[in-house]
Amino acid sequence: MINHQGQSQLIIWSPNHIHSVDPQSGKHFWSVPYKITYGVAIANPIAHEGLVFVAGYWDGSKAIQLGTQPEEAELKWEDRRTLRGLMSQPLYRDGYAYLLDKKFGLTCFEFATGKKIWDDKNQMTPGNTRNPHATLIWLNQQQPRALILNSDGDLILAELDPSGYRELARTNLIGETWAHPAYAENRIFVRSNTRIIAYELPVLESIDESP
Repeated sequence: MINHQGQSQLIIWSPNHIHSVDPQSGKHFWSVPYKITYGVAIANPIAHEGLVFVAGYWDGSKAIQLGTQPEEAELKWEDRRTLRGLMSQPLYRDGYAYLLDKKFGLTCFEFATGKKIWDDKNQMTPGNTRNPHATLIWLNQQQPRALILNSDGDLILAELDPSGYRELARTNLIGETWAHPAYAENRIFVRSNTRIIAYELPVLESIDESP
């Protein structure tokens, strides 16, 4: 759900299109074609700076420019080479976004243009460089710090900004997992195919789950 120019829009990413509808009436505003390989449309779209951004694993990313009217939308840029995310929702902060690419690892890019700034050469996901996975959330809105759970079950605290990736702490919580964790108060809940575990986190700063 987004709000653009005073109008609420429900953004829907289907296997063939990116759609927008009025959440109150169901009226269709716009569609942009994007046929996804194997129908795999997983990560939530994000919207900032008047752009709606989606990332696919095989077919790359698309950024859609919204207009002054709810029915106005057009493709602004796309990337099929370096911005190919699977399940991880991208993070946005101060004009830049951070996406886990399937080959290059965590990648920073300029949100308005798609220009790649850096990648972490798979530091965040060293155990799975062919098919990496991790979930990312901002720790809060004051500092560019993220909490990351990778597919090895490592919980990572890292700083992300246009100057690079800086890992501050890492500890293993559960072993191999592709499940998204849940955060509640000062706890993280993680699960594998056989276990679910709750850990208490240090009460340093509040967790903010907004993208």
